[in-house]
Amino acid sequence: MGRNERVRAGWAGVLVGAALLSACGGGGGDGDAAPAPAQGVAIPDNVAITAATTTDVAAGTAFTSNVAATAGLTFAWSFGDGTASTEASPKHDFAKVGDYQVTLKVSNAAGASKEVKWPVTVFNRAHVQGLNCTGASNAGWCWQAPRPTGTTQNDVRFLDASTGWSVGDSGEILRTVDGGQTWSKVASGVTTRLSSVRFADAKNGWIVGDFGAVLRTIDGGATWALQPVGTSATYAPKLQIAGANVVALIDGARLRGTLDGGATWTEQSFAGEPVLSSDGTLWVRDGLTLRRSTDLGKTMAAAVTLDAADTDVSVQAWGGTVVVRSYTSAYAPSTGWSYTLRFRRSTDGGQSWEAYDAQGLPAGYWPFGSVSQLVDGTLGATVYGNTLYRTQDGGRTWAAQPATVSGSTAYYGTLPEGMWLRQYAGGASVGTVYEVSADAGGTWTRALGLADLSYGYRLRRVSDQVWLATANAGTTLLSTDGMQTWKRVAGPDQNAAAKTLTAFWFFDAKRGVALTYGGDLMETANGGLDWTVKQTGLASPSLYGASPSRFQFIDARTGWLLAGDGRVYLTTDGGATWLTPLMPADRVVTAFQFIDATNGHAVTRSTSAYPVTGAVMSTTDGGKTWTEQAKLDAPYNDLRFSGKNGVLVGDGGRVLVSADGGKTWSGRFSGTSASLRQLAFSDASTLWVVGDSGLLMSSTDLGASWRPAGFGLSGLSLRGVRFLDAQRGWVVGDAGTILLTEDGGKTWRAQISGTQRSLSQVQFLDARTGWISGNDGTLLATGTGGQ
Repeated sequence: MGRNERVRAGWAGVLVGAALLSACGGGGGDGDAAPAPAQGVAIPDNVAITAATTTDVAAGTAFTSNVAATAGLTFAWSFGDGTASTEASPKHDFAKVGDYQVTLKVSNAAGASKEVKWPVTVFNRAHVQGLNCTGASNAGWCWQAPRPTGTTQNDVRFLDASTGWSVGDSGEILRTVDGGQTWSKVASGVTTRLSSVRFADAKNGWIVGDFGAVLRTIDGGATWALQPVGTSATYAPKLQIAGANVVALIDGARLRGTLDGGATWTEQSFAGEPVLSSDGTLWVRDGLTLRRSTDLGKTMAAAVTLDAADTDVSVQAWGGTVVVRSYTSAYAPSTGWSYTLRFRRSTDGGQSWEAYDAQGLPAGYWPFGSVSQLVDGTLGATVYGNTLYRTQDGGRTWAAQPATVSGSTAYYGTLPEGMWLRQYAGGASVGTVYEVSADAGGTWTRALGLADLSYGYRLRRVSDQVWLATANAGTTLLSTDGMQTWKRVAGPDQNAAAKTLTAFWFFDAKRGVALTYGGDLMETANGGLDWTVKQTGLASPSLYGASPSRFQFIDARTGWLLAGDGRVYLTTDGGATWLTPLMPADRVVTAFQFIDATNGHAVTRSTSAYPVTGAVMSTTDGGKTWTEQAKLDAPYNDLRFSGKNGVLVGDGGRVLVSADGGKTWSGRFSGTSASLRQLAFSDASTLWVVGDSGLLMSSTDLGASWRPAGFGLSGLSLRGVRFLDAQRGWVVGDAGTILLTEDGGKTWRAQISGTQRSLSQVQFLDARTGWISGNDGTLLATGTGGQ
């Protein structure tokens, strides 16, 4: 008998018994009938909660169950944060981040009940929505500045005016579909450096990177698959493609390639560097013989034989057209050396050849003092003596082009993909004029808005109107009107250094303040997504001896700023205004700490005396005035006090401790000669220090002795440390290093930062919400604890 049948049988027995008692006059006095027991709706055994396992603060998380629509049941929800609901399908706003156990108790009228639980992790990702992050769904560390990311972008390619791709360090792939206005991150599945990207058409593309990383897409870049290339070359090879399926990875005279879209790969070695034509034919010079292959070098056939007199041989190929260029030389006692430019050309894939010497070049033409380049198998140009000579028949005949433009001497140079650059003086009101030709000097287009096209940019043509210009510093500009106007679409902002945050402080998940390297005091009201300038010229960071700036607030209104001029400024209105402190003119502050609103300490260094000395200063009026407590024989980088006990750390592993509020100091053994940079308490008795050579140490006796954490980062400097509580802390440093501990420093593990830039400051409001700043305007944020 099933459970429901047994329940029904039980109720039937009760009803029959009640009927018999009534018939016999029993069941209660004065003729009253016995009350019928309550009947409850059966509660299924498989009660289950339906809800997200991850959510965000104040996100209105929906909860329901598979019995929510069943009549006759009551519901008691407990959300694990002290709040509850009796709705069948409630929505709940979690006020704080954390891991919660949500409980649902389902009951019926008979008093039966069943209880189920559901784990929910609450993040705070409002300030990272829409950003590029190291994890999926806005998890990990996200780029608040610069955007789309600050990762070094090694190659940027556009298919048209709207669609473009960028690949860079840490396995980063970015895609734009709006001409670079916004970029979205695409998963690569690797963390190695990616160096180049090529698309055969709108659907088929390839990416190569270090350590043999080769990725392919067949869906327009929505997904990328790692290819089984089977090589572990440290650096990325040259990537050449011929259609969707033929790919050659060329590293000098070695080639690893595929003819079937990456299903199989073969490796070949040659006498010289191979050239892949757009029709998939491979051309390789082997001594005096040019060989061709249609299977990426598995089989080779001789195509043409050169003469022993041919020198400086080069090969160019465009589909079935291939041109071999060389020089021959002759010596005559009366005239000296003479040189002849020689060509061999095939227009049928190497089946037949024509050979000819160049005609029309000037007497005394010296190939090693010229620049030559063919655009295709027909058009080409060479420059000799500041004169451009142009050919329209594959190099057979050459004609000199005008030596002056608008009365000024023109200077020529080559650009990638067969293009030529011409520059000349345009007059005082115009300056230097830069013009580009895609047809070997037949027509020229003026490039406007680029300061130094000859050396400062690498130009790439997408179409007649669409051009890319990549600066030496990595900034990429896009023009969609034939090089008349440009906009930055990728790479670092040219003003990134001035925008670098030398200090920042967040009061809550939305409001924060920051100081830039350029001396601008910034404020944000949306967690760092956007910043406005509140004050300019606050400080100059160029003063010798000044340490990185820092903020300290003890409440929403009272705080201090160590600015770039080495002085500590006080605010009592939340940063709206700052009071200039009294500090000796020949000293700068390298670190400070306030115990409360009035009492604080600072360590200073001299700027005029040599050798450089230090001093410990104290204030009892919130930093308005300072008094010297002790002289130091050397400068120090940071200090921390716990009551009257103080600790100083500096270069060369120097450590000083004080037990009388900073009046007297004595040295302690640190066990290292590395520079010690920053201190932080994890609890009242445990102090941590970071420094050069990957140094991370702790002390449980206020600096008297130190214990290394044993984390192997000997080649890097660690620059910042901050603990949220006794268990959870973060360390940041060079090469994008981020370390996390969740057990009070017993163990540390690395987090993926998504950058190789140096990171210097870290702040967390809770276990999930934090920020990190670093070089070149870097500001990272997380709403998931960086994980």
